[in-house]
Amino acid sequence: MRDIDEMRVVTEIIRQGGLSAAARHLGLAPSVISDRLARLERRLGTRLLVRTTRRQTLTEAGRVYLDEATTILAATERMEARVRETVGTPGGMLRVTAPTPFGRLRLAPFVADFVRRHPGIRVHLTLEDRMADIVGEGFDIAIRGAPVVDTTLTGRRLMESRRVLVASPDYLARRGMPETPADLAHHDCLVANMTGECRATWRFGRGEATRPWRIDGLLASSNSELPVQWALAGLGLTQKSLWEVEESVRTGRLVTVMEAWEPDPVTFYAIHPVSTAHSQKIALFIGDLLQPGGIMADQAAP
Repeated sequence: MRDIDEMRVVTEIIRQGGLSAAARHLGLAPSVISDRLARLERRLGTRLLVRTTRRQTLTEAGRVYLDEATTILAATERMEARVRETVGTPGGMLRVTAPTPFGRLRLAPFVADFVRRHPGIRVHLTLEDRMADIVGEGFDIAIRGAPVVDTTLTGRRLMESRRVLVASPDYLARRGMPETPADLAHHDCLVANMTGECRATWRFGRGEATRPWRIDGLLASSNSELPVQWALAGLGLTQKSLWEVEESVRTGRLVTVMEAWEPDPVTFYAIHPVSTAHSQKIALFIGDLLQPGGIMADQAAP
């Protein structure tokens, strides 16, 4: 399994044009990609890539490795496909964990359709806003808005989630329209965190201009859906993924503000233990998620 993972890392670095792009494609943190490549090069006793600030170039040893790895990975995929054909219908329990709003609004409808299409599989869906210990707590799949940072885990990129700052028309009529992040010091902010304090860090701006701002909130909750309810009640502003508030925005109950300061979108991943990479039911679940209509495509920020 270790060798296959390392082969995928090297091939994706070349296919995607760099470590960061390969990390995004594989749903891994760049540090994980770098660690796996360094571990492979140490074991082989030679450099496979010459890395500069602009590109990754294969060494002679790297070209040999890539040629062989490409052949092995293709053969592995054919073997797995043939084995799956002989196994028949997958079945058993699939334990999935996801953030509460994503799970309720996006994943729950998908899971209902999934078990109808695959009657041999049962799904237990855990919705909570904390970061569960995937391996330690026995989950098969975790949906997270962050890439993999643990070498015992792997993942697939699912979707981008545009983030917006919203408030009710009533609140904005009373308190005025904020124009910059600095203006939020004079507004009531509604935040979600697990610390027990009324504070959070919100991000504003795009690309290299993105920066964090400390927000001291009027109200906070460990339940990430409550700030939306408070915003609808006219109590202040909250920063959320667009799909969490799009119905309220569409009907005018909430208004997006400070669009010039909209932050980079959040990317969601389906993450599972490396040790279960060949599980048919996990592959089926993630494969269906990635199909058109698997989960509603989000409006990525322009």
